[in-house]
Amino acid sequence: MSLKAITFLGYTPPDRPYREATYRLDGQECTTPFMAEATARFFQSQIDTLLVLVTEEAEKQNLKTLHERLPEPGKLKAVRIPSGQSAAELWTMFSAIEGEITPGDRIIFDITNGFRSLPVLAFLVASFVRIVRGAHVERMLYGAFDATSQGITPVFELTPLLALLDWTTATDAFLKYGRADDLVRLARRGDGGALDELAEALSTLTAGLQTSRPTEVQVTAAGLAGRIAAARADPATPAPIGLLLDRISAEYTPLCHEVPTDPARAGEVLRGQAEIIRWYVARGLYVQAITLAREWIVSLVVASAGGDLFANDDRALAESAINRPSSPTAQLRHRGEVPIPPAMRETARSDELQKLWCDTRDLRNDIGHTGMRPNPRLAANVKDQVTNVCNRMFSLLALL
Repeated sequence: MSLKAITFLGYTPPDRPYREATYRLDGQECTTPFMAEATARFFQSQIDTLLVLVTEEAEKQNLKTLHERLPEPGKLKAVRIPSGQSAAELWTMFSAIEGEITPGDRIIFDITNGFRSLPVLAFLVASFVRIVRGAHVERMLYGAFDATSQGITPVFELTPLLALLDWTTATDAFLKYGRADDLVRLARRGDGGALDELAEALSTLTAGLQTSRPTEVQVTAAGLAGRIAAARADPATPAPIGLLLDRISAEYTPLCHEVPTDPARAGEVLRGQAEIIRWYVARGLYVQAITLAREWIVSLVVASAGGDLFANDDRALAESAINRPSSPTAQLRHRGEVPIPPAMRETARSDELQKLWCDTRDLRNDIGHTGMRPNPRLAANVKDQVTNVCNRMFSLLALL
Protein backbone atom coordinates (compact mmCIF):
# COMPACT_ATOMS: atom_id res chain seq x y z
CA MET A 1 0.00 0.00 0.00
CA SER A 2 1.28 3.43 -0.95
CA LEU A 3 2.02 6.03 1.72
CA LYS A 4 1.20 9.54 0.52
CA ALA A 5 1.97 12.74 2.39
CA ILE A 6 -0.42 15.54 1.51
CA THR A 7 0.71 19.05 2.31
CA PHE A 8 -0.05 22.64 1.32
CA LEU A 9 2.12 25.42 -0.08
CA GLY A 10 0.69 28.91 -0.12
CA TYR A 11 1.44 32.27 -1.66
CA THR A 12 3.06 34.88 0.58
CA PRO A 13 3.36 38.65 -0.01
CA PRO A 14 6.90 39.64 -1.08
CA ASP A 15 7.44 41.56 2.15
CA ARG A 16 6.25 38.65 4.31
CA PRO A 17 7.83 35.42 3.01
CA TYR A 18 7.67 32.13 4.88
CA ARG A 19 9.87 32.40 7.95
CA GLU A 20 12.33 29.72 8.88
CA ALA A 21 11.43 27.56 11.86
CA THR A 22 12.80 24.49 13.57
CA TYR A 23 9.95 22.00 13.53
CA ARG A 24 10.00 19.12 16.01
CA LEU A 25 8.02 15.89 15.74
CA ASP A 26 8.62 12.58 17.53
CA GLY A 27 12.09 13.68 18.60
CA GLN A 28 13.10 14.71 15.05
CA GLU A 29 13.89 18.30 14.07
CA CYS A 30 14.00 20.10 10.75
CA THR A 31 14.90 23.76 10.20
CA THR A 32 13.12 25.10 7.13
CA PRO A 33 10.71 27.82 5.99
CA PHE A 34 8.41 25.11 4.62
CA MET A 35 6.54 22.61 6.80
CA ALA A 36 6.18 20.57 3.59
CA GLU A 37 9.94 20.01 3.66
CA ALA A 38 9.82 19.05 7.33
CA THR A 39 7.08 16.51 6.56
CA ALA A 40 9.16 15.05 3.72
CA ARG A 41 12.20 14.70 5.99
CA PHE A 42 10.33 13.35 9.03
CA PHE A 43 8.88 10.54 6.91
CA GLN A 44 11.58 10.31 4.25
CA SER A 45 12.08 6.56 4.48
CA GLN A 46 8.34 5.86 4.46
CA ILE A 47 6.51 8.10 2.00
CA ASP A 48 6.17 7.16 -1.64
CA THR A 49 4.69 10.45 -2.84
CA LEU A 50 4.68 14.00 -1.50
CA LEU A 51 1.50 15.65 -2.82
CA VAL A 52 1.86 19.43 -2.57
CA LEU A 53 -1.35 21.36 -3.10
CA VAL A 54 -0.66 24.78 -4.63
CA THR A 55 -2.49 27.60 -6.31
CA GLU A 56 -1.06 29.02 -9.52
CA GLU A 57 0.41 31.99 -7.61
CA ALA A 58 2.01 29.79 -4.95
CA GLU A 59 3.44 27.47 -7.57
CA LYS A 60 5.17 30.33 -9.36
CA GLN A 61 6.47 31.82 -6.13
CA ASN A 62 7.52 28.95 -3.86
CA LEU A 63 7.39 25.54 -5.53
CA LYS A 64 10.81 25.69 -7.19
CA THR A 65 12.49 26.60 -3.88
CA LEU A 66 10.69 23.79 -2.07
CA HIS A 67 11.66 21.32 -4.79
CA GLU A 68 15.33 22.23 -4.43
CA ARG A 69 15.22 21.73 -0.64
CA LEU A 70 13.61 18.30 -0.60
CA PRO A 71 15.75 15.26 0.25
CA GLU A 72 14.07 13.29 -2.55
CA PRO A 73 12.61 15.83 -5.00
CA GLY A 74 11.50 13.06 -7.34
CA LYS A 75 8.72 12.16 -4.89
CA LEU A 76 7.11 15.59 -5.19
CA LYS A 77 3.90 15.90 -7.15
CA ALA A 78 2.30 19.32 -7.40
CA VAL A 79 -1.50 19.32 -7.39
CA ARG A 80 -3.00 22.54 -8.72
CA ILE A 81 -5.97 23.89 -6.77
CA PRO A 82 -7.99 27.12 -7.11
CA SER A 83 -7.76 29.81 -4.47
CA GLY A 84 -11.16 28.97 -2.98
CA GLN A 85 -13.01 32.17 -3.76
CA SER A 86 -16.39 30.48 -4.22
CA ALA A 87 -18.33 27.39 -3.21
CA ALA A 88 -17.70 25.90 -6.66
CA GLU A 89 -13.95 26.33 -6.20
CA LEU A 90 -14.13 24.63 -2.81
CA TRP A 91 -15.70 21.59 -4.46
CA THR A 92 -12.98 21.69 -7.12
CA MET A 93 -10.37 21.70 -4.35
CA PHE A 94 -12.13 18.79 -2.65
CA SER A 95 -12.11 16.78 -5.88
CA ALA A 96 -8.47 17.62 -6.53
CA ILE A 97 -7.44 16.18 -3.18
CA GLU A 98 -9.61 13.08 -3.09
CA GLY A 99 -8.80 12.35 -6.72
CA GLU A 100 -5.19 11.66 -5.73
CA ILE A 101 -6.22 8.95 -3.27
CA THR A 102 -6.49 5.37 -4.47
CA PRO A 103 -8.06 2.44 -2.62
CA GLY A 104 -5.97 1.26 0.30
CA ASP A 105 -3.65 4.28 0.41
CA ARG A 106 -2.05 5.27 3.70
CA ILE A 107 -2.09 9.02 4.19
CA ILE A 108 -0.28 11.69 6.19
CA PHE A 109 -2.00 15.09 6.16
CA ASP A 110 0.02 18.22 6.94
CA ILE A 111 -2.38 21.15 7.19
CA THR A 112 0.13 23.73 8.44
CA ASN A 113 0.09 26.03 5.43
CA GLY A 114 -3.49 25.43 4.38
CA PHE A 115 -5.04 28.81 3.55
CA ARG A 116 -8.51 29.95 4.64
CA SER A 117 -10.82 26.91 4.78
CA LEU A 118 -8.27 24.37 3.56
CA PRO A 119 -7.61 22.80 6.99
CA VAL A 120 -11.34 22.16 7.43
CA LEU A 121 -11.49 20.82 3.89
CA ALA A 122 -8.61 18.48 4.68
CA PHE A 123 -10.55 17.02 7.62
CA LEU A 124 -13.58 16.45 5.42
CA VAL A 125 -11.48 14.81 2.73
CA ALA A 126 -9.79 12.63 5.34
CA SER A 127 -13.16 11.40 6.54
CA PHE A 128 -14.45 10.95 3.00
CA VAL A 129 -11.56 8.93 1.58
CA ARG A 130 -11.51 6.57 4.54
CA ILE A 131 -15.03 5.47 3.62
CA VAL A 132 -15.09 5.82 -0.15
CA ARG A 133 -11.50 4.79 -0.93
CA GLY A 134 -10.82 2.56 2.04
CA ALA A 135 -7.78 4.73 2.78
CA HIS A 136 -6.12 4.90 6.19
CA VAL A 137 -5.23 8.34 7.56
CA GLU A 138 -2.20 7.62 9.74
CA ARG A 139 -1.28 11.15 10.80
CA MET A 140 -2.87 14.60 10.76
CA LEU A 141 -0.22 17.22 11.55
CA TYR A 142 -0.01 20.94 12.20
CA GLY A 143 3.21 22.90 12.65
CA ALA A 144 2.24 25.40 15.37
CA PHE A 145 4.43 28.39 14.48
CA ASP A 146 2.63 30.58 17.04
CA ALA A 147 3.59 28.09 19.76
CA THR A 148 7.33 28.41 19.05
CA SER A 149 9.33 28.37 22.27
CA GLN A 150 13.11 28.59 22.69
CA GLY A 151 13.54 28.29 18.96
CA ILE A 152 11.49 25.11 18.61
CA THR A 153 8.17 24.94 16.76
CA PRO A 154 6.13 21.95 17.91
CA VAL A 155 4.21 19.86 15.39
CA PHE A 156 0.83 19.07 16.90
CA GLU A 157 -0.73 15.66 16.39
CA LEU A 158 -4.34 16.25 15.31
CA THR A 159 -5.11 12.63 14.46
CA PRO A 160 -7.18 12.16 17.66
CA LEU A 161 -9.67 14.67 16.23
CA LEU A 162 -10.39 12.17 13.47
CA ALA A 163 -10.95 9.54 16.15
CA LEU A 164 -13.46 11.88 17.78
CA LEU A 165 -15.26 12.14 14.44
CA ASP A 166 -15.36 8.33 14.32
CA TRP A 167 -16.79 8.15 17.84
CA THR A 168 -19.39 10.79 17.01
CA THR A 169 -20.52 8.98 13.87
CA ALA A 170 -20.60 5.61 15.63
CA THR A 171 -22.55 7.03 18.58
CA ASP A 172 -25.06 8.60 16.22
CA ALA A 173 -25.59 5.23 14.49
CA PHE A 174 -26.12 3.52 17.84
CA LEU A 175 -28.61 6.11 19.03
CA LYS A 176 -30.55 6.05 15.77
CA TYR A 177 -30.47 2.38 14.84
CA GLY A 178 -29.36 0.44 17.91
CA ARG A 179 -26.26 -0.88 16.18
CA ALA A 180 -23.08 -0.50 18.19
CA ASP A 181 -20.74 -2.38 15.82
CA ASP A 182 -18.53 0.65 15.16
CA LEU A 183 -18.63 1.74 18.79
CA VAL A 184 -17.54 -1.72 19.87
CA ARG A 185 -14.62 -1.58 17.45
CA LEU A 186 -13.55 1.84 18.74
CA ALA A 187 -13.95 1.01 22.43
CA ARG A 188 -12.25 -2.36 22.35
CA ARG A 189 -8.63 -2.06 23.51
CA GLY A 190 -7.84 -5.69 24.23
CA ASP A 191 -6.49 -5.00 27.71
CA GLY A 192 -9.54 -6.13 29.67
CA GLY A 193 -10.06 -2.62 31.04
CA ALA A 194 -13.16 -0.47 31.43
CA LEU A 195 -13.42 0.29 27.72
CA ASP A 196 -13.24 -3.40 26.85
CA GLU A 197 -16.01 -4.15 29.34
CA LEU A 198 -18.10 -1.36 27.84
CA ALA A 199 -17.49 -2.75 24.34
CA GLU A 200 -18.74 -6.14 25.47
CA ALA A 201 -21.88 -4.61 27.01
CA LEU A 202 -22.61 -2.60 23.85
CA SER A 203 -22.15 -5.71 21.72
CA THR A 204 -24.59 -7.66 23.91
CA LEU A 205 -27.09 -4.80 23.86
CA THR A 206 -26.95 -4.61 20.06
CA ALA A 207 -27.47 -8.36 19.71
CA GLY A 208 -30.38 -8.28 22.14
CA LEU A 209 -32.12 -5.43 20.36
CA GLN A 210 -31.61 -6.85 16.88
CA THR A 211 -32.83 -10.35 17.80
CA SER A 212 -35.75 -9.25 20.01
CA ARG A 213 -34.38 -10.49 23.33
CA PRO A 214 -35.95 -8.03 25.79
CA THR A 215 -34.60 -9.81 28.88
CA GLU A 216 -31.00 -9.45 27.67
CA VAL A 217 -31.69 -5.87 26.68
CA GLN A 218 -33.08 -4.97 30.10
CA VAL A 219 -30.29 -6.66 32.07
CA THR A 220 -27.54 -5.22 29.87
CA ALA A 221 -29.06 -1.73 29.92
CA ALA A 222 -29.25 -1.93 33.72
CA GLY A 223 -25.48 -2.30 33.92
CA LEU A 224 -24.70 0.21 31.20
CA ALA A 225 -24.56 3.34 33.36
CA GLY A 226 -21.96 1.77 35.65
CA ARG A 227 -19.82 0.59 32.75
CA ILE A 228 -20.00 4.01 31.13
CA ALA A 229 -18.99 5.68 34.40
CA ALA A 230 -16.00 3.35 34.64
CA ALA A 231 -15.05 4.06 31.03
CA ARG A 232 -15.29 7.79 31.61
CA ALA A 233 -12.93 7.48 34.57
CA ASP A 234 -10.43 5.54 32.44
CA PRO A 235 -7.47 7.79 31.45
CA ALA A 236 -7.62 6.23 27.98
CA THR A 237 -11.00 7.90 27.37
CA PRO A 238 -10.73 11.50 26.08
CA ALA A 239 -13.14 13.93 27.72
CA PRO A 240 -15.24 14.64 24.57
CA ILE A 241 -15.80 10.89 24.11
CA GLY A 242 -17.02 10.77 27.71
CA LEU A 243 -19.77 13.22 26.76
CA LEU A 244 -20.86 10.93 23.92
CA LEU A 245 -21.00 8.02 26.35
CA ASP A 246 -23.24 10.08 28.65
CA ARG A 247 -25.63 10.52 25.73
CA ILE A 248 -25.74 6.74 25.27
CA SER A 249 -26.44 6.22 28.96
CA ALA A 250 -29.34 8.69 28.87
CA GLU A 251 -30.83 7.00 25.80
CA TYR A 252 -30.68 3.39 26.93
CA THR A 253 -31.11 3.53 30.72
CA PRO A 254 -34.95 3.78 30.38
CA LEU A 255 -34.89 0.29 28.83
CA CYS A 256 -33.28 -1.30 31.86
CA HIS A 257 -34.45 -3.71 34.54
CA GLU A 258 -32.08 -5.52 36.88
CA VAL A 259 -34.16 -8.69 37.44
CA PRO A 260 -36.67 -9.08 34.58
CA THR A 261 -37.21 -12.75 35.45
CA ASP A 262 -38.62 -12.01 38.93
CA PRO A 263 -42.39 -12.91 38.84
CA ALA A 264 -43.08 -10.44 41.63
CA ARG A 265 -41.94 -7.58 39.40
CA ALA A 266 -43.76 -8.58 36.23
CA GLY A 267 -45.60 -5.26 36.02
CA GLU A 268 -42.32 -3.33 36.01
CA VAL A 269 -40.90 -5.68 33.41
CA LEU A 270 -43.86 -5.19 31.10
CA ARG A 271 -43.65 -1.43 31.41
CA GLY A 272 -39.98 -1.68 30.49
CA GLN A 273 -40.73 -3.93 27.53
CA ALA A 274 -43.33 -1.43 26.36
CA GLU A 275 -40.52 1.16 26.27
CA ILE A 276 -38.44 -1.22 24.18
CA ILE A 277 -41.34 -1.56 21.74
CA ARG A 278 -41.66 2.23 21.61
CA TRP A 279 -37.89 2.39 20.96
CA TYR A 280 -38.23 -0.08 18.07
CA VAL A 281 -41.01 1.90 16.43
CA ALA A 282 -39.12 5.18 16.76
CA ARG A 283 -36.18 3.65 14.87
CA GLY A 284 -38.19 1.92 12.17
CA LEU A 285 -37.47 -1.59 13.46
CA TYR A 286 -40.99 -2.76 12.73
CA VAL A 287 -40.30 -6.51 12.56
CA GLN A 288 -38.81 -6.49 16.06
CA ALA A 289 -41.57 -4.21 17.34
CA ILE A 290 -44.47 -6.40 16.22
CA THR A 291 -42.69 -9.60 17.26
CA LEU A 292 -42.26 -8.34 20.81
CA ALA A 293 -45.75 -6.74 20.84
CA ARG A 294 -47.43 -10.09 20.20
CA GLU A 295 -45.58 -11.73 23.08
CA TRP A 296 -46.15 -8.69 25.28
CA ILE A 297 -49.93 -9.13 25.12
CA VAL A 298 -49.58 -12.74 26.25
CA SER A 299 -47.25 -11.63 29.04
CA LEU A 300 -49.80 -9.04 30.16
CA VAL A 301 -52.45 -11.73 30.64
CA VAL A 302 -49.95 -13.93 32.51
CA ALA A 303 -48.96 -11.05 34.79
CA SER A 304 -52.58 -10.16 35.55
CA ALA A 305 -52.90 -13.51 37.36
CA GLY A 306 -49.53 -13.35 39.08
CA GLY A 307 -48.06 -15.96 36.77
CA ASP A 308 -44.49 -16.49 35.62
CA LEU A 309 -43.76 -14.65 32.37
CA PHE A 310 -41.24 -17.31 31.38
CA ALA A 311 -43.22 -20.46 32.25
CA ASN A 312 -44.48 -22.39 29.24
CA ASP A 313 -47.67 -23.56 30.97
CA ASP A 314 -48.59 -20.05 32.17
CA ARG A 315 -48.10 -18.66 28.69
CA ALA A 316 -50.11 -21.48 27.12
CA LEU A 317 -52.99 -20.81 29.55
CA ALA A 318 -52.87 -17.10 28.75
CA GLU A 319 -52.92 -17.69 24.99
CA SER A 320 -55.86 -20.07 25.35
CA ALA A 321 -57.73 -17.45 27.43
CA ILE A 322 -57.11 -14.86 24.72
CA ASN A 323 -58.02 -17.11 21.79
CA ARG A 324 -61.05 -18.73 23.52
CA PRO A 325 -62.27 -16.17 26.06
CA SER A 326 -65.50 -18.11 26.80
CA SER A 327 -63.72 -21.38 27.69
CA PRO A 328 -62.89 -21.97 31.38
CA THR A 329 -60.21 -24.56 30.55
CA ALA A 330 -57.26 -25.07 28.26
CA GLN A 331 -55.67 -28.16 26.74
CA LEU A 332 -52.03 -28.28 27.75
CA ARG A 333 -49.47 -30.65 26.33
CA HIS A 334 -48.54 -33.38 28.82
CA ARG A 335 -51.21 -32.16 31.29
CA GLY A 336 -54.48 -32.44 29.46
CA GLU A 337 -57.45 -30.24 30.38
CA VAL A 338 -56.42 -27.54 32.89
CA PRO A 339 -58.54 -24.72 34.43
CA ILE A 340 -57.60 -21.22 33.33
CA PRO A 341 -57.08 -18.84 36.30
CA PRO A 342 -60.10 -16.49 36.61
CA ALA A 343 -57.87 -13.41 36.56
CA MET A 344 -56.44 -14.46 33.20
CA ARG A 345 -59.91 -14.98 31.77
CA GLU A 346 -61.10 -11.62 33.02
CA THR A 347 -58.15 -9.77 31.52
CA ALA A 348 -58.35 -11.70 28.25
CA ARG A 349 -62.05 -10.81 27.81
CA SER A 350 -61.24 -7.08 27.63
CA ASP A 351 -62.68 -5.75 24.35
CA GLU A 352 -59.66 -3.53 23.90
CA LEU A 353 -57.24 -6.42 24.39
CA GLN A 354 -59.23 -8.68 22.04
CA LYS A 355 -59.19 -6.09 19.26
CA LEU A 356 -55.50 -5.37 19.75
CA TRP A 357 -54.69 -9.09 19.80
CA CYS A 358 -56.45 -9.70 16.49
CA ASP A 359 -54.70 -6.78 14.82
CA THR A 360 -51.30 -7.69 16.26
CA ARG A 361 -51.52 -11.40 15.45
CA ASP A 362 -52.65 -10.81 11.88
CA LEU A 363 -49.99 -8.17 11.33
CA ARG A 364 -47.25 -10.33 12.85
CA ASN A 365 -48.27 -13.26 10.64
CA ASP A 366 -48.25 -11.08 7.54
CA ILE A 367 -44.75 -9.88 8.34
CA GLY A 368 -43.55 -13.34 9.33
CA HIS A 369 -44.67 -14.75 5.99
CA THR A 370 -42.70 -11.96 4.24
CA GLY A 371 -45.63 -11.13 1.98
CA MET A 372 -45.67 -14.62 0.47
CA ARG A 373 -49.44 -15.02 0.59
CA PRO A 374 -52.44 -13.63 -1.29
CA ASN A 375 -52.97 -9.89 -1.01
CA PRO A 376 -50.07 -9.09 1.34
CA ARG A 377 -49.84 -5.67 2.92
CA LEU A 378 -47.70 -3.06 1.19
CA ALA A 379 -44.54 -2.12 3.06
CA ALA A 380 -45.79 1.42 3.68
CA ASN A 381 -48.99 0.03 5.21
CA VAL A 382 -47.01 -2.33 7.42
CA LYS A 383 -45.07 0.61 8.80
CA ASP A 384 -48.20 2.61 9.60
CA GLN A 385 -50.12 -0.34 11.06
CA VAL A 386 -47.28 -1.50 13.30
CA THR A 387 -46.95 2.04 14.62
CA ASN A 388 -50.68 2.19 15.30
CA VAL A 389 -50.81 -1.19 17.06
CA CYS A 390 -47.81 -0.47 19.24
CA ASN A 391 -49.08 2.95 20.26
CA ARG A 392 -52.38 1.38 21.38
CA MET A 393 -50.62 -1.13 23.61
CA PHE A 394 -49.85 1.35 26.36
CA SER A 395 -53.52 1.69 27.27
CA LEU A 396 -53.55 -2.02 28.26
CA LEU A 397 -51.17 -1.31 31.14
CA ALA A 398 -54.25 -0.20 33.06
CA LEU A 399 -55.30 -3.87 33.17
CA LEU A 400 -52.40 -4.81 35.44
